[in-house]
Parts: sequence; C-alpha cells; structure tokens
Amino acid sequence: MTFNQYLEQDYSALVEATDKITGHNELALDLLHYAIEEVSSKSNLQEIVDSGGMRFYLIRIMITQWRSQTGPFYKQFIKGHDDIDTHDFTETEPEKLDIKRINGLLDQLNWYDRTLFKLFAEGNHTYSSLSRETKIPRTSISLTINRVRRYLKQNI
Repeated sequence: MTFNQYLEQDYSALVEATDKITGHNELALDLLHYAIEEVSSKSNLQEIVDSGGMRFYLIRIMITQWRSQTGPFYKQFIKGHDDIDTHDFTETEPEKLDIKRINGLLDQLNWYDRTLFKLFAEGNHTYSSLSRETKIPRTSISLTINRVRRYLKQNI
C-alpha cells in the first residue's frame, strides 16, 4: 500500500482524531494537513506505512504540534492571529459563569479530557494530587487541563 492509498483509506479516522486532539477547534484540518505534509517528507515513509504505524505516527505529530507553543505549527497558524486566543484561562477577569453553557462545552470534549477536567475542578486538586489519585503522569494532567481551559475560554 502506498502512502496515498493509506490516506484515502484512513483519512476519515484521522479527521476524527485531529478533531478530538484540538477539541473541535477550527484549525483541526490545518493540523492534520500539517502532519501529513511533515510525514510525507520522511525518507522512511514507505517503511512506516508497511509497518502499520502510520496512524500512530501522524497522531503523535499532531499531538506534539498542537500542545507546543514553540513548534512550527504554532508559529505558522496560531502566533500573531488575534482571533485565536492562546492565553491561559486563569488570566481572564472574573465574570459571571454560565454553568449550563460550560457543561455543554465539556460534553463536546472526549471522555478523557472531560473526566480529567471535572475531577480537577470539582475535587479541589492540584496537578500533583490528581496524579497521585489517578496514577496519570502529572505532565499529562497539566497538558490536558490547560488544553481544556483554552478550549473553554475560546468558546465562552
């Protein structure tokens, strides 16, 4: 199977994955196409396809680029765009929160992000205490919580 054949076969699953990674952000398809372009320049492209690891490889690139604030995707698509807010959620002025709207936004997230955020918010946890309770690495927790915060801030 060639790389193009792989893409034709697996494209819808990759679109679904990038949508989950970005929390339904409008840049989801840009992220996917960035990852496809990135992987297509690899010298071992056919080996990756033949090994059956192409989906993992693409998803790993997308996750890394989406979470990075210094990577090429961030610099090309996010940095300098006033319509995309990348500030930390905690920097906002306190306002009256619409709990129903927030819960509706949380319901749109994948189960892992939603559950982890709710445990963090409702359980009066720090990243470290939640890590001890759930056995999930602290770094993974902080990245997930910050991603959900940005998603909520962008959509409120």
